[in-house]
Amino acid sequence: MTTGSDVRDALALDDAPSEIRAAAMLRESGSMSFDAGVEAALVAAAAEMRVAKSEIVRLAVREWLTARQRGSGC
Repeated sequence: MTTGSDVRDALALDDAPSEIRAAAMLRESGSMSFDAGVEAALVAAAAEMRVAKSEIVRLAVREWLTARQRGSGC
């Protein structure tokens, strides 16, 4: 069953910039697959930083969104 909050969230995403929609879809996907080179780089970075691979992906998306926001003058 869909709640009122879910409907509002979905409607808000319709009006959001494409990068926000992409980030929200990534967040909700639960899992992602990467090619072998990207996977190896993520695993190595996660091991070096002693965090989960998903945390590395989250940080990368957050930094990308911040850089895009700065670049657009928002």
